[in-house]
Amino acid sequence: MLLFVQILIFSSLILTSFLSITNPRKVNRKANMWFGIMLLIWSSFWYEEVLVVSGFEINSPWVHSTIYFFQFISSQVLYISVIFFTNPNYRFKTKDLLFLVVPAIYATLLFFQNELSSDFKPIRLILLFLHSLFYNFISYLRIRRHRKKTENFSSNPQEINLQWLEYIILALLIIAVSTAILNLAFYEHPINPYLALATLITIFFIGYGLSKQKEIFPIDQKQRKDVLALNEQGIYGIKKRKLFSEEKLVELKSKINTHMIEREPHLDNDINLAGLSDQLELSPHQLSYVINNGFNENFYHFINRHRVDKAKSLLSGTISDKYSILGIAFESGFNSKTSFNTAFKNVTGQTPSEFKKKQS
Repeated sequence: MLLFVQILIFSSLILTSFLSITNPRKVNRKANMWFGIMLLIWSSFWYEEVLVVSGFEINSPWVHSTIYFFQFISSQVLYISVIFFTNPNYRFKTKDLLFLVVPAIYATLLFFQNELSSDFKPIRLILLFLHSLFYNFISYLRIRRHRKKTENFSSNPQEINLQWLEYIILALLIIAVSTAILNLAFYEHPINPYLALATLITIFFIGYGLSKQKEIFPIDQKQRKDVLALNEQGIYGIKKRKLFSEEKLVELKSKINTHMIEREPHLDNDINLAGLSDQLELSPHQLSYVINNGFNENFYHFINRHRVDKAKSLLSGTISDKYSILGIAFESGFNSKTSFNTAFKNVTGQTPSEFKKKQS
């Protein structure tokens, strides 16, 4: 049974890796390529089980050492994919060579393992665990920062905030810790079948997350550059740097309010900062400055406030008898009942159903 699950893990990782690298939907290309490479390397942890089933043997210690090295850097490859998920225009710099220092030391230890110890495996497992723990942790922190920043340029950050990847990294951390403890406590014993099953389930969730993902940043390169610059600057940087005089800020606030009332761009559930800035003939940086300093909101809350106002007017009118709560949500620009209920309660202090009852 355990061997069967391990073969399933290996084959599932190979398939998921292929889908991530080929990326049929053509979204977040660099990130998915690196993520697919990580999955391919991850599958090598089960190569020995595949060899047992196939009856094929690898006697060369150099081949095993090469596989061990790639397994060691798998968490670094995951971190690179997270970098490109959160910044698709990232360029490797000279300082990034520092990340190669530890893998170089590990490769040296592999080369001299026969001279260092009669049994190098426990040392290798400890180094692998610590290295994996570090990069999984900083990958998790980077995604958490990304989630907060998406509200500055997206009206529906739930679709692009990488929450699926955050959950997967947490699962990988738990699996890494559990595997390390079991390997060190029960040395040379087979892997726990429940842990193997948990790994397989995690891979299924990875496939699901990859299939559901959307392009995180605008496709237009100029808009993408502007949004990424805002991300790097952060909300406090936007507020701190003065772009307009007080008179100009009041004028732009009036222009934006008029546009929101007359054109109702918030009814488009895919509206983002770059799209709205094009409509207003402002740069994303300028629009973000006005929203943050003039309205004292981020883009997400600014759009949702207008959507909630629209929903309130629909719930108060006769049309509310023709539409369900979900229908009202869609008519107001929301893309799900959950996001509608959350935003509505944040703005009004009550759920849409409670509001409708009071209006009745």
